[in-house]
Amino acid sequence: MRTTLIWAAALWPLLAGVAQAQNVTAALRLRAELQVRNPEQPAQALGPLPLVEERVRATIEGQHATSELVQVFHNRSSSRLEGQYVLRTSVDARVEGFAYYIGEERIIGEVLERQTARRVYDQVTRVRRDPAILEQTDDGEFTFRVFPIEPNEDKRVETTFAEWLSRRGGQVTYRVPASATATGEIMLRDLRARNIRSTTHAIDVERVAGGVRIRTRNALEGANGELVLRWDVQDQPWQPAAFVHRDEGQDGYFLLSLAAPEGYENQISDKDVTIVLDRSGSMAGEAIENARQAAVDIIRRLGAGDRVNVIAFDDDVDPLFDRPRELAADVRDDAVRYVSGLRSGGGTDIAYALTRAFASQHDGGGRPRVVIFLTDGQSEAEPALQAAQREQRDVRVFTVGIGSGVNRALLSRLAAEKRGTSTFIDRASRIEAEVGHLYAQIARPLLVDVSLEVEGAVATRIYPRSLPDLFVDDELVVVGRFRGDAPAPRFVLRGRLSDRPIEMDVTATPSRAQPWVGRRWAIARTDHLLEQIELEGESAELRSETTSLALAYHFVTPYTAFLAIPERELTAEAAQTLAQGRADRSSAEAQHADASPVTAGGEATSFATGADMDVDRASSDEQAWEAEPQDWGGGDGADSSGESILLAQESGGRAGCASCTVGAERDAPHTVWLTLGVFGLFFWRRRR
Repeated sequence: MRTTLIWAAALWPLLAGVAQAQNVTAALRLRAELQVRNPEQPAQALGPLPLVEERVRATIEGQHATSELVQVFHNRSSSRLEGQYVLRTSVDARVEGFAYYIGEERIIGEVLERQTARRVYDQVTRVRRDPAILEQTDDGEFTFRVFPIEPNEDKRVETTFAEWLSRRGGQVTYRVPASATATGEIMLRDLRARNIRSTTHAIDVERVAGGVRIRTRNALEGANGELVLRWDVQDQPWQPAAFVHRDEGQDGYFLLSLAAPEGYENQISDKDVTIVLDRSGSMAGEAIENARQAAVDIIRRLGAGDRVNVIAFDDDVDPLFDRPRELAADVRDDAVRYVSGLRSGGGTDIAYALTRAFASQHDGGGRPRVVIFLTDGQSEAEPALQAAQREQRDVRVFTVGIGSGVNRALLSRLAAEKRGTSTFIDRASRIEAEVGHLYAQIARPLLVDVSLEVEGAVATRIYPRSLPDLFVDDELVVVGRFRGDAPAPRFVLRGRLSDRPIEMDVTATPSRAQPWVGRRWAIARTDHLLEQIELEGESAELRSETTSLALAYHFVTPYTAFLAIPERELTAEAAQTLAQGRADRSSAEAQHADASPVTAGGEATSFATGADMDVDRASSDEQAWEAEPQDWGGGDGADSSGESILLAQESGGRAGCASCTVGAERDAPHTVWLTLGVFGLFFWRRRR
C-alpha cells in the first residue's frame, strides 16, 4: 500500500496534466451558451449572455442517456436583446424536448416541419413578440433564436436530448455541457456499473432502488465546460445485451449490443496494410498536414511482421510500391519519407484510388488485408461505392475523415460496404488518440462475418443493414423492428472468432416500459435516409419519410425543428401557418401509429435482459473517500488517463449474464457494512 501511494504521488502531476489536456480537447466540442445582439445595432456583437444558474438531470438506461439541461441567463444591459442559443452535444445526440420561460410562464416547444417553424417565427417576430425556434445546424449542434430578452430579465432555457453512450472495452463515458457552477443529478439504471468516477467534478454516489444516483458537488480544476462521468461494466465475454419494447397491438422494437471483451488486445495478426492518402486540392492546408501526421503515426505503429504500402492520390494515383512490402527498417523509413513529402493539388477520384488499392493486394496467404483511406471524401459518391462493391476479395476498408468539411455519409458507407469502421479527425490534437484506437482495431478484428437471427419473431428494418466486424475496444449496436406472437424473442449472433465459428444468444425477459428503444430505431432509420440524401441527392420520397419519422417520434433533424410560442402571441397569419404545421404532424403520427405510445411514454409492455430490483442504500464518508480513493469494483484505483476517482463503487451480483443487462442480484446488507468497516479500520490506523 505504501509503495502504491508513493508511485501515485509521483505520477499524479503528470496524469492530472494528461486529464486536463483531454478535457480541454473535449470542451471544444461540447458547449451551451446564449449569444445575444441588439437588434437596433445589428453590427455590434455583444457576445454570450452571463449564465447565472445551471442544472443537469439525466437518466441512463444501460448506455442510453436522456439528459435535461436547464440554464438561466441574465440580461444585465439596459437594452432589449435578441438571442441565439447554441447547444453542442455529441454527434449522435438528438434533441427531443425544448422549452423556455417568459417570466414564470413555461413555454413548451413542439416539433414541426422546419420551414413551417421558421415561417411562424418570422411572422411573429415582425411584430416584436416572444417565440423561440430550435433547429439542427450541424451534426450534434443545435441552435435556437429567441426574441425579445428584456433589460434585467432572466431567460430560462430547458433542452432535452438523448444518445447512446460510447463504450470502449469495459468503460462507458457520459459527457454533457456544464459550467463550473452547474449542479448535476444522474440516475444510472445499470447495476453492472462499478468504479464510477469523474474527471471534471467531485461526486457523491448513492445506491438507491433500481440503480445508482450520482450527484455533483464542485467542478475540478480543468473542467472546461463539461461534466464527464465514466464507469466500468464487466460482462461475461461474448454475452450480448438486448432491450425490447412493444406496445399493445403494434410491432416491437429491439436494440442489441455486444462489446468487445478485454484480454484480446495482444492477439495481433501479421497483416497487409495499404494506406491511401488524399493529396487533392480540397485537402490543402491543415487537412493535408493532419493526414500526413496520421499516416506517419500508423506506419510507426505497424509490427515487424506486417507488410505496408502507401498510395497517394488526387485525380491520378501514385503508389510507393506495387504490393505491400515486408516491414524491414528501410521500408518503414521509405514509407515515412514518402508520406512526409506529399503536397496537395489536383482533383479527387476516390473510385480510381480504391480500385488501384484493391488491385495491389497480395492474393492468398491467409493474412488480413486492410486498406486505410485518409481523405475528406470530396469526390463523386456513386463511382466510389461501386468500386467497393465490385471488390469480392476479403479486404477490409477503414476510412479516416480529415478536416471539418468531411463527407461523412460517403466515408461511413464505404467502410460499411467493406466491414470496416469510420473515424473522423477534425483537429491535430485528436490524431494520436484516434489513430491509436484505429490501430487497435486493424491489429485484431475479433469477430468477423457477423450475422443476426431473431427466433420467435420476424425481424425487419435492421440497422446497420450490413453488420460490421467487431474490433478491439469496439461495440456492435443493432436496432430493428420485429413482429410475431413470442413474448420474449431470442436473439442469436453468429460470427468467426480466430477462424472458428462462435454463436451467442440472449433472450429478452419482461421489464418496465422503455420507449427510448423505439426512438433509437427511428433515429437509425432517419440517419440511413439522410445518408441516402447526401449520397444520391434529395428526392420527394426520401425527404417525406425523413420528415414524417421525425415528426411522429418527436426529435430534431435537418428537416424538423422545435417551435415554442405562447398562443396569445400568435398573429392571424402565424396561427394559420401553425395550424397547418400541426395538421402535418398529426398526419405523420397517423402514418406511424406505433410511434404515439413511444413518444408519450404511455402504458406499454416492454422487455429487457434483466429485471428491476431494489438495492440497499449505501453511504460513505466523503472526506475519507477523497483522502484515499478506493475501488469497490476490483479496478486499480486510477485509470490510464489519470482521472480523479472520487468514489468507486461496485454493484453486486454476477457480471455479464444475460439476466443482468438491466438488473443484478442484490448485495447482502452485511456485505456492505463489512466493507465499510474494513475501510473505516484502515483509515483509523492511518490516522494513528
